[in-house]
Amino acid sequence: MEQLHFEPIIPIWLMVIICIGLLAIKRKGVIPYIRQILIVLLLFAINLRPQTLSDEVTVVRQKLNCYCIICIDDTLSMMAEDYDGYNPRMDGVKADVKYITENLPGAKFCLIDFNNDVNLIAPFTDDTSYIKLAVDSIKPLADYHATGTNINVCKKLLGQMIIDAARMGDGHIVVFMLTDGENTDKHQLESFADISDGIEGGAVMGYGTEEGGQMHYYDELYDEIVLVEDKRNYPYKPAVSYIDEDNLQQLSSDLGIDYVHMDYSEKIDSVLEDVMSKLNTEEEETTEYGYSDLYYYFVIPLAALVAYEFISVKRRA
Repeated sequence: MEQLHFEPIIPIWLMVIICIGLLAIKRKGVIPYIRQILIVLLLFAINLRPQTLSDEVTVVRQKLNCYCIICIDDTLSMMAEDYDGYNPRMDGVKADVKYITENLPGAKFCLIDFNNDVNLIAPFTDDTSYIKLAVDSIKPLADYHATGTNINVCKKLLGQMIIDAARMGDGHIVVFMLTDGENTDKHQLESFADISDGIEGGAVMGYGTEEGGQMHYYDELYDEIVLVEDKRNYPYKPAVSYIDEDNLQQLSSDLGIDYVHMDYSEKIDSVLEDVMSKLNTEEEETTEYGYSDLYYYFVIPLAALVAYEFISVKRRA
């Protein structure tokens, strides 16, 4: 059985009031009043906007000649609570990634994240819903699994995705790198300049403050919120993570893209505008799985009844 879905054009309660008002103006004669009732019922049905699942829903999508690589730091330090006040940095990261996808509709997005290791979360896709779901699923490792931050772990995969995008040969390459810049495992930040060929835009997006922030995370093993502690000296004290502006500036310089310190999503508007100025926009008509409208089945009998009423009025006149 096909699944029905309804998307009312105006609120149902308001449509009920309108229909009652239309029926209150009662026509003379039984047959004319029956036609009046049918017209009101058809109007009510059309307003419900009934839909059914179909794999042949026609959709017009915008296409951008753009390969957008998003690289996310999801180490434990990204849970530090100093984003736009006292919010976790990762909250800002997730909101900002969604903002990027919404402002580059039709681009092909690639999603990378790194913690102890680097992961290709999503290869190039124009399915922004999938990218948003993937970003929502990102959770930093628990304290007892985390081995410290080493930004260098993402370099090889990031460079490979830049090469893959260049091989496609049909779009501009932009990179957004979202991190606090902090290396905590005593590794020096390597130069990323040797993987920057082909990058035409984007930004290194920095999170955190010089004052730093404490970190809490949800421990699924014990089902509790845990405060991260600095266990280098006893008695343990709350660990504090700080933004590393020097590393962020170095990444920006090496990759040849802007550095933007993030407090709210709109801070990258100028970067997105610069990217869009380089791109060509096309529209592509495709079919996909989704809800198909059924209201037009009610439009035909409604039009016939209204036409009959109009002719009847003209004849009586």
